[in-house]
Amino acid sequence: MLFDARRRPPRDLPEGISAYSHEVPGGFLRGYVFGAQGVQDAQTGETVRDAQTARDLLFYLPGRGEDVLDTMQYLAWLPPDVGFATMDYRGLGHSDGQPSEAAAVADASQFLLHLRRMFPGTRVHVVGRSLGTGVAIQLADLQDFESLQLITPYDSLLEIVRKRFPLVPLRQLMRHHFDSIAHCKKVVQSTKVLLAEVDEVVPHACSERLIAAWPGNVARQMMPGTNHFTIIEQPETWHALAEFAQRVGRPGARPVVPEVLRADGVEPAAAQAPDGMPGIPEFAPR
Repeated sequence: MLFDARRRPPRDLPEGISAYSHEVPGGFLRGYVFGAQGVQDAQTGETVRDAQTARDLLFYLPGRGEDVLDTMQYLAWLPPDVGFATMDYRGLGHSDGQPSEAAAVADASQFLLHLRRMFPGTRVHVVGRSLGTGVAIQLADLQDFESLQLITPYDSLLEIVRKRFPLVPLRQLMRHHFDSIAHCKKVVQSTKVLLAEVDEVVPHACSERLIAAWPGNVARQMMPGTNHFTIIEQPETWHALAEFAQRVGRPGARPVVPEVLRADGVEPAAAQAPDGMPGIPEFAPR
């Protein structure tokens, strides 16, 4: 219920979108990349940036139950040199497995590691929306990236739900608290918050408590004429995301992302599709 976990039927990817996957318990985690294809060096085998590769890339962590393939219809509002990547959380959309807070953060971290290695000349900016803001904030403490942008963020998902069900012992019932205030203390990335003018899902007071707890300065922007759901459907929102990403600089040194992600010392390999193409599985009903 928390993730609004539901699978969606197979569908063709929008033009210009390439698929990503890695293996998770029960199947594959699905991700999508736009505008950062690059070219492969014949001698080294590395993917390098060329004129067709985005200079900046938004790594988008979606909201509860969001159909990211529908969201990608708005990519036409991004400038030509800004790319986009996103994913379906486990158990949602076209991803297999069981959703959880820890799984969402781990999958985002692995996907981001892939993006940084495949496109070393591209600056990556993490964008979280609603539920995804909690994932984005935790990701900021795990890996380096250029900036963090939060659309309608909350202080704690536990507190959001508690306001709706004040008499229910939610701390005992909810396994995934998404305590963003607790996790934001170590964030050093340049940060911006985008707020909907009217938000009945995440009240402004919850977003303001998070901003007040932030360890550094936070830019903020109110998007006129929007609510919690329509904020992502406006060209002004996409223009604001791209503008901040393009002008922000690196905030300072960050720990180098660990090369070893598994206890046995082996980095997880990209999943193999049925046709043998790495990282591009076919979408098939299960």
